[in-house]
Amino acid sequence: MRKPKLKKDAPIAVTLFSAGGGIEGGLVGAGIRPVASVDCDPNNKIFSRQMKFCRDANYQCYGGESYLATVEEMASKDFPGIPRNPFLLHASPVCSSFSSLSHLTRRREGDTDISAAKATATAIATLQPQWFTLENAVKYYPSKSCRIIIDALIEHNYDFVTRDIDMADWGVPQNRERLILVARKNAPVLGKVFLPRKERRGWDSCIEGFAMPRSRLTNLLKAQKKSVLSKSLETDFKMAIIQRGGVCTGSGHPKSKNKSILRMEGEPSFTITRSMFIDSKGGSRSGAITYWDNLSQEAYQLPMRVIARIGGFPEWYRLPDRDAIAGSIIGLSVPPYFAKQLFLNLLAQN
Repeated sequence: MRKPKLKKDAPIAVTLFSAGGGIEGGLVGAGIRPVASVDCDPNNKIFSRQMKFCRDANYQCYGGESYLATVEEMASKDFPGIPRNPFLLHASPVCSSFSSLSHLTRRREGDTDISAAKATATAIATLQPQWFTLENAVKYYPSKSCRIIIDALIEHNYDFVTRDIDMADWGVPQNRERLILVARKNAPVLGKVFLPRKERRGWDSCIEGFAMPRSRLTNLLKAQKKSVLSKSLETDFKMAIIQRGGVCTGSGHPKSKNKSILRMEGEPSFTITRSMFIDSKGGSRSGAITYWDNLSQEAYQLPMRVIARIGGFPEWYRLPDRDAIAGSIIGLSVPPYFAKQLFLNLLAQN
């Protein structure tokens, strides 16, 4: 599929903590030009280079600049080369201290989170965007880090609203609950930026017209077999997806009661996370999600393009060849399908 074309005078946007460019997919879909992206994990520069390569492969054609640098480094230099007063500035600070898995990793808000928040606050003060958006785990608000960013918004005369959003309510076939903050300079943010909600879609809408290749046949693990048996005793179903590795976070909300690793046809997928594809030691997990045909009693490794569809990625987004990297991008990203709708709503208020 061909990439969207943007108008020469399209509004411009800057992204921070950009990962593989999921948010940029939403920008381009809404007709906004991504002119600069900033991201680097100083503890994993190899992975950061891979993320930059993916951003460049997908968005360099739009004339933007991708910076392999931490947001803190760019902030200390007043964000050199990045346009001032863009239409939009977006930030997705690292959420591991606030995610629903933080009780397992024993991560708590620390100096790294505070530093990222201060750098984001500096970006707001320096770049003075017309709109600012932030995405993070639902527990990010309230936190010291979030308070730093909000104080910067207030100081520079931004009105803002926050919502806990389940992406499934916006047509993304995945339960993914996140905090979304939207701020506007010198003007009120109208509540309709978060409307309208869409009818929920099942994950199986992403396999329409897609034949599972025999080469991807696999076997169910013990826990997966248990889930299939349990669900079969409850109800009849034709197909399901079953998580294979990582920790199931259900809807992504820390208080969610739906921790099932199995989702039937018609249901949104469980939250897709990076941990499904890369373990705590940095090793790759194979076949992160299993497709189960309950009629033929056959299991397949779910193809990455289908997982990308579940993650709200457009068909034109070029995925890397390595499943671990492609899956990490999907697990770390704001679903582009959601982002596109949000940004279209912002444009409508202009």
